[in-house]
Amino acid sequence: MKTLIYLSFFFMSLFETIAQNFIGNWQGQVQGSGGALQAEMSISSAGNNQIVGQLHVHSGANLESYELKCIVNTYNASGTLSYKDGTVFGLEMIWQNNTIQQQISYNNQVILQGSFSKKTEATKPAVTSTKPDGLFRDPNLVGTWTHHENYSSNGGFYGGSSTSIVLNADGTIDDGGSSAYVSGPNSSGNSSGGDNSVIAQIKAAGARWFTKGNMLYWRITINGKVTDVPNSKYYIDKGALLLTDYNTGKKMLYYKK
Repeated sequence: MKTLIYLSFFFMSLFETIAQNFIGNWQGQVQGSGGALQAEMSISSAGNNQIVGQLHVHSGANLESYELKCIVNTYNASGTLSYKDGTVFGLEMIWQNNTIQQQISYNNQVILQGSFSKKTEATKPAVTSTKPDGLFRDPNLVGTWTHHENYSSNGGFYGGSSTSIVLNADGTIDDGGSSAYVSGPNSSGNSSGGDNSVIAQIKAAGARWFTKGNMLYWRITINGKVTDVPNSKYYIDKGALLLTDYNTGKKMLYYKK
């Protein structure tokens, strides 16, 4: 029953944070009046929708490095690039389709424009494509989300459990696995697993999630009839996903894995 409740709340909805789109290692080039130069960026989250990192630009045999600091607003980031001699440049970035377009300015004049793509660690295995259905899905919800629960007793026992679900960009879902642990005065243990029967049934039914406003829906076809079922209201902030069940109003908290 707990698993059914977890899934009921989860099927509604990140991101780690709004800044998640910019986080990672990037490669590309910056271009100005002197031509194009190869460049790389490494970006990490600093919390509160802030990102920090470094921009490295190859100029002949030299490598020039700049400290990056920006505030992120959905798909845009604005802030500064600082050089080691104390010079500060303005920086504007736009994330779109896993690429970053960049403008670097000095004294309010754009002097360089950059274009970057995400570095990949390894080639991913091919997956079976799914026909687009035209439904809108909040990209911040795509990924693996985990709900944690802790408990304790007067007898000195304590433990916890977690359940994960994967929301795919095409509207399908997958089992993210589960785990549990328990510890007490004289014993302890843990377990992990998957093969969630509820997710298996949803996948078999061909249900797909989509969003309207801040509401997550399921689209299901039953006996040839398409039905859209509201599931949960969702709210994402600082890497956390708060779900409010449409029918009961109960709230549950998830974190992006």
